Amino acid sequence: MKKLLFISTTLGGGGAERIILYLVNEFAKDKNNSVTLLLLKKEVNTYLDSLSPQVKMINLNISGRIRYAIISIIRTIIFVKPTTCYIGLDKLNIMLSFFIPFLKIWKIQFIVRETNVLSQQYNYRNPLIKLSYKIFYNLYDKIIAQSKDMQDDLIKIWGIKPQKINLINNPIDIQNVTKKSNESTSFYLPKTNNKINLVAIGRLNHQKGYDILIQRMYELKPNIPFNLYILGEGELRPFIEQEILKLGLEPNIHLLGFHQNPYPILKQMDGIILSSRHEGFPNVLLEANALGIPILTNRCPGGINEIILEGINGISCFFDSKESFQNGLKLFLETEFDAENIKELTRKRYDLSIILPSYKNVFNNEQQ
Repeated sequence: MKKLLFISTTLGGGGAERIILYLVNEFAKDKNNSVTLLLLKKEVNTYLDSLSPQVKMINLNISGRIRYAIISIIRTIIFVKPTTCYIGLDKLNIMLSFFIPFLKIWKIQFIVRETNVLSQQYNYRNPLIKLSYKIFYNLYDKIIAQSKDMQDDLIKIWGIKPQKINLINNPIDIQNVTKKSNESTSFYLPKTNNKINLVAIGRLNHQKGYDILIQRMYELKPNIPFNLYILGEGELRPFIEQEILKLGLEPNIHLLGFHQNPYPILKQMDGIILSSRHEGFPNVLLEANALGIPILTNRCPGGINEIILEGINGISCFFDSKESFQNGLKLFLETEFDAENIKELTRKRYDLSIILPSYKNVFNNEQQ
């Protein structure tokens, strides 16, 4: 029997955690697998209700910074003694890599999934950071890159061996997204509405580029009537609220907070807008397309050039340029997107049934 251990800070709140949920549930279907999920914190575990009862769960209930609990994490790995250990959350990836040579005593295969284009997130010109990744990240047996941008960045900037990298786009549970989109919601667009209605979904932080987006939307007034609905919470909420007030955009930009089920709101919109400075491979765009909703996105590093089929499922442009953004929005508004075609393309490219076999190949030591 194969013993699989998945490690995550929490099971909720983001795309990386959804991927772990998909994986543990899928591997738990096989009676030849013993699947354990190690969670580090008790809060924000919004996906627990969807966890398969066949998955064993351990929660370390860490209250402080994860780095101070690294010994507890290592002890748990030794206690479980998995045949394969999967880690897929940012800083935890690099922290655990330092201990892989010691843990190899138990003949554990270590698989890591990178969550972002690293050079956009860290100072790769710092020789200590760069050397740490080059030496210790290469200790992982397999490294999963979500996008070609991420794969190229790992090889060219961080010195990761190409043979260790497996390029696998993110999967989405289209059946579940569609089902949840039909659930009741307290939010409904006004029936008499001659404005373009766009939604942005994501944590209110610097990476997501809401400061840029608000400025670009301000420049549209009064030529293009619009509503922008922002779903998410984060440390920049006070700043964003202040900017909206300062620019007089209260009638146009609406902060709706975090919604555990955003899909009933999403499917009411004319489009989803993504202003991120960088991404990994944004699930929210795939989920919007799964509902037939087209995308207007910043052409940032992190899989946008793979996701967007220009004029078919969305439009990409450069949000840091007023001219590029307005030309992109104009083209977006003029394009007659085929919702059913978008849904079918998304199913063929990113459904769980399409992507999960690639993950199984990695876990089974098969070549991609």
